[in-house]
Amino acid sequence: MSSTWQRPEEGGGPVGSEPRREPLERRHYRVRATWALLALLLVAATLGGASTDVGELRHLGARPPLYGFNPHPKHLLAPLFLHGGWAHFGCNFLSLSMVGSALEMMIGWLGLIYVFFFAGIASLLASLLANPQVTSLGCSGAVFGIWAARVVHSWCPPMETDRFRFLGMFVFSVLLTIVPASMGVKVDHVGHFAGMIAGVIAYLAFRVGGVVRWGVLLALLGWAGWVARPPWSPF
Repeated sequence: MSSTWQRPEEGGGPVGSEPRREPLERRHYRVRATWALLALLLVAATLGGASTDVGELRHLGARPPLYGFNPHPKHLLAPLFLHGGWAHFGCNFLSLSMVGSALEMMIGWLGLIYVFFFAGIASLLASLLANPQVTSLGCSGAVFGIWAARVVHSWCPPMETDRFRFLGMFVFSVLLTIVPASMGVKVDHVGHFAGMIAGVIAYLAFRVGGVVRWGVLLALLGWAGWVARPPWSPF
């Protein structure tokens, strides 16, 4: 007796049967969130978000020097889509296109969005605490967080044959930030390092799911809310 089968992307197996769920390590998702984030970066850049004019960037949401003052909530999100010139934009755009799709295919669009904004906001918060007088720009912290998450995915457990490739690309990306710094170019190492740590935390929390996923996210939002509290706040 013949039976009707679903397409693999629909779960496989006969129609009416329970869809087969693969372990997270073996699933492959379509790349959607990566393209959406790249589109947002490109739109922001064409609207002036890739300018070398600091005044214009601050008008678009870049954080001004805030030593002794609290930032506006937009200063903890808008800088992720602003860059100090087209070269800066191009580096982050290319890096996100490569590593974003590599991670999204493993954990899905929601996982990538979770890691991107978690690592990005955490990197901006760390940069604010370490260098309140410096205007931090770009999604480098978020990209480094995604890189770190992708490396952890391939090594915990070490299941992929190309795990050394991702580790090597990650180390190469880190070294690329050291070279400009040695030539006098200002690089936000604090934001990059914080983004790496936050990316691993976000990835592990998303993998665990449930209360852990929401608890870690609420902890970050609580930190951001405290940092961006209004001047009249009693806290």
